[in-house]
Amino acid sequence: MSELQAVLSFRDATPEQRAAARRELMRLLRTPSAPDSAPTAKVPPRAAIQPFPSIAAPFVPPPPAARVDPDDVARLEVTGPSRAIVNQRSGSVVAPLGSTVIDLRSGTVLVETPSGYMDPRTGQLIPK
Repeated sequence: MSELQAVLSFRDATPEQRAAARRELMRLLRTPSAPDSAPTAKVPPRAAIQPFPSIAAPFVPPPPAARVDPDDVARLEVTGPSRAIVNQRSGSVVAPLGSTVIDLRSGTVLVETPSGYMDPRTGQLIPK
């Protein structure tokens, strides 16, 4: 093999000698089960991966919304009064007036907070 490589790199070697040395070197480098003749037809190069078609689906506009008859819509009707708010300190029921409530027993005006009602004079909170 080193002799064949020397022929390939020798400056005075003819192109026929180099071609013969290449053929012999290729024959030596092949496995014993490989065929004696090298493939003559050039195989076109292929991509590293197979081309894949686009996976994005075309845009399909949604169907127009159906018109709803107002008589077919469910309704909620309150049939009973809401739960009464009891002042735990005095035990009396408080009457709502917008964002404030009045303690009916003591007449105190309570201010609404997110978690309940607060007595502004004492700072005491009555939970909802």
